[in-house]
Amino acid sequence: MISTSLEMYLIEIYMQVESDEEITCSDIARSLDVPIKKVIQAAQRLHYQKYIQYTTYQPITMTKKGEKLAKYIISKDKLLDNFLDILQITENTALEKETMGQYLSYEALSQIEQFVTFVNSYPEILNRYKLYLKKNSATSILEPIPEEER
Repeated sequence: MISTSLEMYLIEIYMQVESDEEITCSDIARSLDVPIKKVIQAAQRLHYQKYIQYTTYQPITMTKKGEKLAKYIISKDKLLDNFLDILQITENTALEKETMGQYLSYEALSQIEQFVTFVNSYPEILNRYKLYLKKNSATSILEPIPEEER
């Protein structure tokens, strides 16, 4: 897998390619509001790993490998968004998604997908979960984190 920062560049390239736009490093830099030097470095790394085709002064194109990975990353992001919504986690969601996306295995993500699909198929379960949360604010498994660690 690639780093989170490279994922960001790959997704941006994918989105612009899907819009049938010719893309250059300066387009990506402008879109993401990052220095062109960082975009060039990322493009070189993505090219080296065969996710994109990149040559100086030429439009960037996606390889099949890059397209597959971009689609996977986008679907993983949507899955984790849905999962956090079900759990009613509203604080630090970007950080939570990034952390889960980096550390959860494909098998764990597949099981989360099954859980999300199940809950979405039976909305009454989600309603019961919301009622449970209102009634039971304390947990019996997880000890409270010390105040100085928050």
